[in-house]
Amino acid sequence: FKQKTAYEIKECDWSSDVCSSDLTLEVWTDFQCPICGVWANGSEPFLYEKYIKEGKLRIEHHFFAFLGEESFTAAVGAVCAEKQNKFWAFHSYLFANQNGENQGGFSAPRLRLLAGAAGLDLTQWDSCITDPTIRAGVEAESAAARAAGVSGTPTLKLGDWMQAGIPAEADLFKRIDDALKP
Repeated sequence: FKQKTAYEIKECDWSSDVCSSDLTLEVWTDFQCPICGVWANGSEPFLYEKYIKEGKLRIEHHFFAFLGEESFTAAVGAVCAEKQNKFWAFHSYLFANQNGENQGGFSAPRLRLLAGAAGLDLTQWDSCITDPTIRAGVEAESAAARAAGVSGTPTLKLGDWMQAGIPAEADLFKRIDDALKP
């Protein structure tokens, strides 16, 4: 499997002083979305280097699984990874290993292999991935996103600003810098 090596968002207790920030960029993605892959493999690393590791910004990830069944199974897998404090590692493996929409790239057996590659305990994974309450949570989060006006992925929200698609880097950085001003 491909693994991104340019950066990795470290797992973090966002309540700690090192990783906390008053400024939150909310991001809705679908793990099968190719534009989300560009976001995760391109823009997100720059945000990490410029803002997140300095404690100026945190990213709050939300699911908007709308491209089919594999979108839901990948999102359920991400919740299972989060339960093991491995969300960002699993997130990186998912976006680095996209394989078309509903083409088997995120089938149950392949997701299990990605979970192992991302360092998850597979015994815990096996019991979590089949938990219907987690699937229901992903479905509810996706429905809430649609109700909040999310219609495509990625969608970014910073304060009152919300945009579908990947904004120009300079525009996003300016919005973040302006929000950081006292």
